[in-house]
Amino acid sequence: MHRRARSILRGEQGLSMILVLCIGALFVALSAALVYAASVLTANANRQLLEQEAYQLATSFSDVLEGELNKKDSSFAKFVNEQFMFSQSYGKDIYDLESQPKEFAWKPNGSQPDGGAEAITVTLRRRPGDGADKLNQTANSDTASALLSEITPWEGGEGRGGMAIVDLQLDITVTVTKNGESFAFTRTYDRTVKYDSDGSQAKNNTFPKVYYTINDSPRKYYRINDLTFYAPGSGEQSITADNIGSNQLTFHCDTSQQPDSITYTRGAKQSTGTTQE
Repeated sequence: MHRRARSILRGEQGLSMILVLCIGALFVALSAALVYAASVLTANANRQLLEQEAYQLATSFSDVLEGELNKKDSSFAKFVNEQFMFSQSYGKDIYDLESQPKEFAWKPNGSQPDGGAEAITVTLRRRPGDGADKLNQTANSDTASALLSEITPWEGGEGRGGMAIVDLQLDITVTVTKNGESFAFTRTYDRTVKYDSDGSQAKNNTFPKVYYTINDSPRKYYRINDLTFYAPGSGEQSITADNIGSNQLTFHCDTSQQPDSITYTRGAKQSTGTTQE
């Protein structure tokens, strides 16, 4: 009897030891899982902090570029207006196709002051604006008054200071990299231009950038008074109720020259941010 009791006790002690070991292993596994979860949460929090810092740097730099864009004498505005938005080198017909992206590093990779970015890349894209088709328009009316009412708005109304035309759109994307995290921030701008259309000084060889062609002739005519047009070396041609039926006028902005006025405003798609993995 005593022998059987001792045997049972020894067996129960063995089971107890196994149970203790299993419980200990479970606690170790739970502790490891908690440590791993904490490390993951900490890593995600650190990553979100870095993403937020990259976002703040990207939007701040985008604000700086926006300010420079509307300063016509700034180096950035000169490059955009005189080269990127003007030259076909960046993508064939300016008013037909979207350009190839132009990318350049604003800050090179390398050590930066504490809190700064490792790299900042600026990417420019251009496309035709909603008003691109207004740069060249044809009018053909049955009466002189109807023709006059058609062409006057193109020239900006009384005084003919030029019609405001949204001829192009510009995307500026700022990509910031900091501690391995990158954030790209894009703003879209409408470019509004005006071309001088007052042809009253054409006889003095001072020609505006708005001109007309009549009946598909290549000769350039400048509007000097209501329906009176002047072509250097050709003299005046008046369109009246007597000859309106045989005349077709085509309005042109001379896009081979810089506009007389350029302003940029944020377009409908004001800003989009994307995190780069």
